[in-house]
Amino acid sequence: MEQFPALETKRLSLIQMQHDQMQALFSILSLKEVTEYYGMEQLQEEQEASAIIDSFTAMFDQKRGIRWGIVWKETGDLIGTIGLNHLFLQGKRGEIGFEIHPEYWNKGIVTEAATSVIRYAFTTLDVYRIGAVTFPANDASRHVLQKLGFQEEGVLRGYIHQAEANHDAIMFSLLRPEWRGMNQKENREIDERLQYTDHLTEIIRQAERQGDFDNLKGKGKPLKLEKSYFANPYEKQLHKTMKENHVLPHWVKLGKEIDQEKELLSALQGKAYTRKMKQINKKNQRI
Repeated sequence: MEQFPALETKRLSLIQMQHDQMQALFSILSLKEVTEYYGMEQLQEEQEASAIIDSFTAMFDQKRGIRWGIVWKETGDLIGTIGLNHLFLQGKRGEIGFEIHPEYWNKGIVTEAATSVIRYAFTTLDVYRIGAVTFPANDASRHVLQKLGFQEEGVLRGYIHQAEANHDAIMFSLLRPEWRGMNQKENREIDERLQYTDHLTEIIRQAERQGDFDNLKGKGKPLKLEKSYFANPYEKQLHKTMKENHVLPHWVKLGKEIDQEKELLSALQGKAYTRKMKQINKKNQRI
């Protein structure tokens, strides 16, 4: 963890905070609705934001935590922060915390940012447990944590001191095996929704069943296929049917491209897997 780990999501850049973002951070943490359940009072002066940025830097340098600035890619504006607090790499644990400007509430931004941070914590930092603490009345944070797969563990009595009083807190946690199980389930669901459809084979089979090759898509010049191309008897018969009925060579070209792209799927996960599967099926429909 020598170099600060910048992260990217579809809409966000998660970056190391700099002092030129002091005013933006002050504009967020000076709002009462942001700090109401934050565990600290709202800021009164911009220099307080500068001190917080310094604390983020010191925390990272001492390997006690990582705090990212959340930047909205569309405008380049800093809209909040998210981080791993109380990071104990030797003990393989940390706590996640976050806040964003009210103008960006209810847009799924915290979920998007937290998903990236959690993935980094479990895969790169190799932590086993990520905790989270929130006020019992903070329904928005509780909902986000539950959506991310965190489980409620119980009440920490008098845990948070704010506004000259101590308040109870709800402790949540997410363990690495639970997170992995959620991702595997998500990938299985994607597989079920986006199963590969072999349109070329279905077209040929339907023509064979009906004994009608006059209406095959792409009739034209005869194919020139080498014997070494055939990988198995069924493929040999399939291409024999194509050749005898003058199916255009671009079918074979597209088929090869599809096979090559299918080989890449095993190395992909999540959204990248979904995009590649959609590309394959779209290309297959051109046959």
